[in-house]
Parts: sequence; C-alpha cells; structure tokens
Amino acid sequence: MILTSLAIDQQQFETRTGWAIKPQGACKGDSCIPLPAEIRNGDGSLNAPVLAQRLGMPLIHDADNNLWALGPETGITGRALTSAEAPQLVLPDLDGKPFDIASLRGQKVLLTTWASWCGCRADNPIWAELRERLHPKGLEIVTIAMDTAGADTARPWIEAGNPRHPALIDAGHIVGELFGVVNVPNGIWIDENGMIVRPPEPSWPGRTPVTEMELDDLEDWDTIDEVTQKHAEILREVKKMRFETDLYLQMLEDWVEKGAASQYVLSADEVIARSQPRSPALAEAAARFELGQHLHLNGNHAAAVTHWREAHRLQPLNWTYKRQAWSFEDASDLDANRVYEGNMLNDLKALGGENYYPKIEV
Repeated sequence: MILTSLAIDQQQFETRTGWAIKPQGACKGDSCIPLPAEIRNGDGSLNAPVLAQRLGMPLIHDADNNLWALGPETGITGRALTSAEAPQLVLPDLDGKPFDIASLRGQKVLLTTWASWCGCRADNPIWAELRERLHPKGLEIVTIAMDTAGADTARPWIEAGNPRHPALIDAGHIVGELFGVVNVPNGIWIDENGMIVRPPEPSWPGRTPVTEMELDDLEDWDTIDEVTQKHAEILREVKKMRFETDLYLQMLEDWVEKGAASQYVLSADEVIARSQPRSPALAEAAARFELGQHLHLNGNHAAAVTHWREAHRLQPLNWTYKRQAWSFEDASDLDANRVYEGNMLNDLKALGGENYYPKIEV
C-alpha cells in the first residue's frame, strides 16, 4: 500500500489489505490483533508505524520521493495467506472499468494469472474455450494479467481469445501480495462462498502452445543460422520444465463436477499451509516491488530500479518480480542487461528448467 504520509485512511487500509479495524482490534478471518489507543491519530486516521508494528508489516520509506510502502503482514501465519477467506480484489478490465471478484459469489471461480512477458500469454484463447465449456456447469474463469505495462501491452493477447469471461489487468501485482503468486501462470480456486479451496499453483487449460513447440531436434538447431546458441540453450531449459497440463485440467473438471466433495478441495488449514512462505524479508520484497511499480508508472524509472533490485535480492525466486523488471530494459531474455545482475537465460540455467514450475501437490 503506497502512502504519502504516515496517516492512513481507515477505509482505504481495509479495502487494500483485507484487515478490518474493529473495537477488539485489527481482524482478518478468525484472527484479531489487539491495537493500542495510539493507533488513532487526532483526526481519526490510523497511525502507520503503530499499525505496521502490531501487524508485522514492513513500512519502507523512500525519502527522496516522500513515499512509504506498507507491505503485507507476517506475524499471523508466516504464510502469504492469513485466512482461507478470499481477500477483496477489485481490478480494471481492458477499458479501465473496475471489476470486483466478490460479484461472482455463488459461482466457482478460477483466477488464473499470466503476463505479456510469459509464453503463457498464448494460452488466452484456450482459457476462453474452456470457459465456454465449463461455465454452464457453474465455473467462472477470470484471467489476470500481472503486467505493470498495463492494458495496452496485454490487449492483443486478451483480444486474441475474444473472451466472454472477466479479463483483468493487475499493473501493481496485487494478486502477488494478497495471494502469494510468485510465478505465472498460477491458478487460485475460490468456491461459491468466497473461500479459497486451492491456493496459487501452476495452472494450464489442458494444453499450452509452449509444450507444442518442436523441441525434439534441438541438437540440429545449433547448425541453423537463424537460431543462436543462446536460443538453443534457453529452449533446452524450457524442454526440462514441468507442464502438468493434463493433471490440472483433470483436477479442475473434477471440482466443477463434484464441488466440495472433490478430492482436490483443501481444508482452510491446508490452504493456508500450502500458500507461499512470508517472512519479514519476503514482505519487504513486496513493499519494495510496489514502490518500484508506483515510481515507474509515475515517470521515475531510475528510482524504481533501486527498489526492484532490492526486491530481487530479498526474494530471488519470485519470477514475477524479476521478469517484470527485466521486461523494461533494452535487452531480451537471452542477453545480460546493464541494470540487473540476472536475466532469464542465466537465472533459468542456474535454477534448472525442471525446477521452474513446482510439482502440483495433489
């Protein structure tokens, strides 16, 4: 949450974070944290340093730009999710019209994330086809572009699918902060009552064009002039990636048919436990990334880089942070850039393509 002063409007805080300020304290789900009297300023606003300390939220100050970022809480569960109750999420569509995920209450909802800098951008037409098949059975699919570059960058990929489902733009990577998404594509299941029944995990609509690439003859590609050695290297790593496309579709269809009786539905405790870890350092990474995003969108890219570099250091396995930042530099995924220490090719080789997407924990 970006602040221009240390006095926070209560309604804005509650809307942005999902915490409710009540007489008994700050509450989210079943958790309530008592708050001291000094939580209120004289004008009724909330005292940011006191609130941050009580909820274990990092409060990062950018003195040069007179900004603060209040990051997500860390002291309740130590995970990205404090509660299995889906947090409030309102994002714009391509035309800038806000869409509230809560408006879908009464339906099963799949939130699935993607980005223009990910090969999963080509999955949009397939998600649109799948939605038309499963929507009559009670499922709504919501695609979310985690793209700081905004609607203009995402537009051609969305329009390629001509979707009738909500197709939203998350320029601030809010889904990452609220749900713990660290890579794309990731899917989140929300039931008819607004409860998360599966936290973020790799998601595919049964197939993906990335897996249909001709990767079997890479050894021969080395001799083709148009394919550089670096192209061959990164494609070898892509070939190692784990794409559990059939399994994910099977799981999704089972949930649509059986609802709460599906073997793939998790309890609230399991949902929280399977969400991403969130230590103070990882929460600070979220705050740093948001500061960078805000500065970049307001024309101060140089200042944004400082915070993005720190976010990468604090959470090196958050690919949404890294790939988003890299996308703004004058370099491809294959080349080093002058701003950041890593790039897609080198970081993927260091990690190993087989580790890029974790195995789905059934």
